[in-house]
Amino acid sequence: MTVCYQSYVPGAVGRLLAMQIETYCRTLGFGRPFEAKVGADMAAFLGRYDPGRDLFLTAFDGDALVGGITLDRGEHDPALAMAHLRWFVVDENQRGQGIGGTLLGRAIAFARMRGDRQIYLWTVDALPAARRLYDAAGFVVAEQFRATTWGKEMLEQKLVLDLT
Repeated sequence: MTVCYQSYVPGAVGRLLAMQIETYCRTLGFGRPFEAKVGADMAAFLGRYDPGRDLFLTAFDGDALVGGITLDRGEHDPALAMAHLRWFVVDENQRGQGIGGTLLGRAIAFARMRGDRQIYLWTVDALPAARRLYDAAGFVVAEQFRATTWGKEMLEQKLVLDLT
């Protein structure tokens, strides 16, 4: 397998949305509320996407999209130097091969290169493989609470990586 990492290509957002939905519906039981929220958020991001400001990184094995990660730097005042890590997913058949670590490492390097002081993300505690990657990179829990955002009660967590 030879994985090629590249920026936005037409259709990649839709394919990543499908991967997100298939992964989280199957593994966590998320349904329509998840699909609606993530789809709307991805569409809003794509509408304001600026490759000079934001990172939209995909991983392809040939023509097959096998993963992706986004750093949304357009949500906040640029003076805050803050990046929102979003939509980090690796195809379940490709996990354990270093794709997730490479995507996360490149996202962190992008934020450092842009002078960001912080990267944050929202997740749930039921994703141990992703959490191991975040912990290894230095992310810490900044906030957590129980909520039913995705149709069932979960422990939602805000993880933060201080880049200063």
